[in-house]
Amino acid sequence: MVLEPSARTEQVNASTVQLAELITQIGPEIPEISRRLGQFKESVRYRYNEKILGKGIAVQAAIDHEKLGLKRVVFIVEFAAEYERYAQSILIAMGDLCYVAGFELTMPEGSYTVNASVPEEFVSQYSDFLRALEEKGLFRCVKILAFDWFRTVPMRAKFYDFDSGRWDFEWSTLSKPEVWEYKPSERSRFDYTDLLIVKELRIDATRPLKEMAEKFGVGYKKLAWHYNTHVKQRRLIRGYTLNWMGTRYDFKLEKALHRKHRYFRVDLLAEDLSVSERMELMAKTNALPFLWSEMGGRSYWAQFAFPVDNIVEAYQYLTGSVAPIKDRARLIAMDQTNALSFTISFKLFDAERKVWTFEQEQLLAKFEVLILKIRQGAS
Repeated sequence: MVLEPSARTEQVNASTVQLAELITQIGPEIPEISRRLGQFKESVRYRYNEKILGKGIAVQAAIDHEKLGLKRVVFIVEFAAEYERYAQSILIAMGDLCYVAGFELTMPEGSYTVNASVPEEFVSQYSDFLRALEEKGLFRCVKILAFDWFRTVPMRAKFYDFDSGRWDFEWSTLSKPEVWEYKPSERSRFDYTDLLIVKELRIDATRPLKEMAEKFGVGYKKLAWHYNTHVKQRRLIRGYTLNWMGTRYDFKLEKALHRKHRYFRVDLLAEDLSVSERMELMAKTNALPFLWSEMGGRSYWAQFAFPVDNIVEAYQYLTGSVAPIKDRARLIAMDQTNALSFTISFKLFDAERKVWTFEQEQLLAKFEVLILKIRQGAS
């Protein structure tokens, strides 16, 4: 039986969808995926290279932040005029110095929404630290929010055409959402070597352990033991993300790469919610395949990337979703070309004591020097 070209294309895409769904669960483990699918390794590897990596879709680990003792803190800031041109450089420095995990520029306000993964024992101090930077005149804190949990949402591959790179989703067929509650993970044991592994897999999940061992100057057997015994068995990685948005950081070019004019980034923030209100809202946001990540607690924050030709439908759907709580909800348009995300701040973990660190006074001193240099340069 010879399939028509259209039927053959659908069959190939269905096979790619199966592959993508397994990658989100176990990562790019081609031998295991081929075993589960009952297909030849060579065929699976070819499809993986051509339909996923070859289409510019990066595979990255979704770190379980709560298992590492990290809580998500989001703060919206407006930089003072004299520091505005240095805003992104300052935020990148904060990624190294004080747990910043990424930032985005809001439109049209021009403020920055900044995500930080902060050790739970320092969340209160972190807010004090941000207020201290505000007092020094670096920026104005519009809002500081702490969340109980954060997660990157697995790709809903069944709605995606891997050949055309387009979503095949009918808004009119949205089913009635199921009300559910998300439970954050409990803190687990880990060490510095574990952090090195998960941070590398967060950047690029295709990185071989042998390559990591050479980079870290660690024996391969030791690294493999940490990966299998700690990272995998303790589930420090929640799953894997297929970065269908096409955003990535090129370490050779030292710049962020974005697919322009493909997706429009919108964030939804809803504050002061009851548990039932949050569950209802989550059911509606999770009905969409365009949900990228979410975080929850007393407030709820969802990050979406909508295809540009679906913006009207997206706003209509989200407007209806927040109607019961519209006085406590807002939609925030993001400038994706002025956004960047980082891996976890592994350098702030004390390898000997096996604890996270946060030296607030030393940090403030460093920022005082930075502020002084900027002022001197400006004058």
